[in-house]
Amino acid sequence: MNHKQVATLWCAVIVEELIRQGAGFFCISPGSRSTPLTLAVANNPNARFRMFPDERSAGFYALGYARATGMPAVLICTSGTAVANYFPAVVEASADARPMIVLSADRPFELLEAGSNQTIRQQNIFGTYTRWNFELPSPGADTPLRSLLSTIDHAVKKSLGSPAGPVHLNAPFREPLEPEKPETDGPWASPISEWIASSEPWNRFLINRKNPSASGITSLRTILKESERPLFVAGYMDNSADGEAVAELAASLDIPLFTDLTSGMRLSIHCVPLQLAFLSETFTEQFRPDVVIHFGGAVIGKQPALAIRKHPPSHYIVVRENPERFSPDHNVTLNVEASPASVATALAGCREPRAGIDCSAFFSKVAQAIESEACAPDQAVNEVSAARIVSSLTSENHALFISNSMPARNMDLFSAPATDRPLRTAMNRGVSGIDGIISTAAGFSAGLKAPATLLIGDISFLHDLNALSLLNHEWNRLIVIVVNNHGGGIFSFLPVAKATDRFEECFATPQNFSIASAARTFDLDYAHPQTNSEFADTYAESLKNDRSIVIEIEGTRQDNLLLHRTIQAKIKEIGTDYFS
Repeated sequence: MNHKQVATLWCAVIVEELIRQGAGFFCISPGSRSTPLTLAVANNPNARFRMFPDERSAGFYALGYARATGMPAVLICTSGTAVANYFPAVVEASADARPMIVLSADRPFELLEAGSNQTIRQQNIFGTYTRWNFELPSPGADTPLRSLLSTIDHAVKKSLGSPAGPVHLNAPFREPLEPEKPETDGPWASPISEWIASSEPWNRFLINRKNPSASGITSLRTILKESERPLFVAGYMDNSADGEAVAELAASLDIPLFTDLTSGMRLSIHCVPLQLAFLSETFTEQFRPDVVIHFGGAVIGKQPALAIRKHPPSHYIVVRENPERFSPDHNVTLNVEASPASVATALAGCREPRAGIDCSAFFSKVAQAIESEACAPDQAVNEVSAARIVSSLTSENHALFISNSMPARNMDLFSAPATDRPLRTAMNRGVSGIDGIISTAAGFSAGLKAPATLLIGDISFLHDLNALSLLNHEWNRLIVIVVNNHGGGIFSFLPVAKATDRFEECFATPQNFSIASAARTFDLDYAHPQTNSEFADTYAESLKNDRSIVIEIEGTRQDNLLLHRTIQAKIKEIGTDYFS
């Protein structure tokens, strides 16, 4: 076979084995050096793919897809800075243990560090953020195709391992790059003839998800049985079975359960929002847990950590599958590397229920205060009411993606009480960045094969503006709710806001771009409701439609700060009266 035939078969084998291993969704950015890979995907009838002019957006789209499906999307790009644009999404996938495969085309050996155009050092470009990185040889008939299949299988396995994460395969190609139909019955391909004739992957593998040890469960049961004031914390979890099992355990043992928004339980399982109780110093002084069992990963709010630092428990136990260290305050006394569901099941019946602090009347009064201060129908729609309305109206066949910074905090604190509906919720909380949010939400929607709502701030919206081009597609019907306070609203809550006269210039990020014009540029519907009732009507109607829409909620950073301060003062006042 000539060089073009070899390269064509080489790439066809890579793409086919990825598909057989379940990694059959490809996010491709156009380029010359990646031509053999791109056409191998396009010519495979079983491949699903989408084209992205911006590699950064493609990376976050792949991240969102992995959040929804638990499987890696495959990113394909040309050589040079194209691959470098994946870096933010790779970092997020690594920190959040999400599978991802980067398949970057590269210049061959003789063009590296020789002044050749569009050439950089691509091997190991992502450093320690990958679970595995590997340099493929240039396509050649002297390389056994069995070794190529084995390498692809290992890449998928490493991406799905414990912890899951990104894998980078760097693939150099020599010119010519255009395809030519190869021979599949010659001596080079004959060793994999059975694979070609079948539809099975070259190698199968099973990922072992750890179950808790018997000795570890015995210790946990003893600790809980002897505890006087235990507390369960449900942090970042993406498996609904984990959340359901933890909630059932907490209810059966009558143990308070702190459900963070990232747990997937906050909006879908009826639990009291302990976030609000932890805003009351009177509550935290009375309720000093002696044992904390933390299921899953990090939480959004600082309230429980601040209280625990002030009154450290005897035991702080972390239960999660990820083997990486998780101890932000370096106070963990026991790590259990197992699924939260398996541990919760094993702890059933370990103690008799004991009555604790009754907070029901407190939460009822707090809910009334939130409704009164922020949610009156004729009141101007605001950041607090937007979170409450969205969380109350989003239906179970419609997913919810929440941006970092203020949207995540508002939804965590002020969402409406859960109604036991299976509402799929996701965020980019691995490193909590504001980049690539629209792209991730679009990939999340595509992976779920369902429409989604995105709640996002104006700066995050601006940061990923070109991703609006993704939304006029049947895979990506998004309702994008932009909270526009003309700047970085969260900075107003930080001490620096009062510590310098350069705050507006250096931190607040003031902006006056037109969100309406952005929607029109990308041929999206647009709405700008003024009151809570108008917003609720607009959102409810948007949930029924089959087109993407941008809904702008406009306010000021100062009004938002004052509203939050007012509500928090009310909560503290209620807590003082109730818990004293």
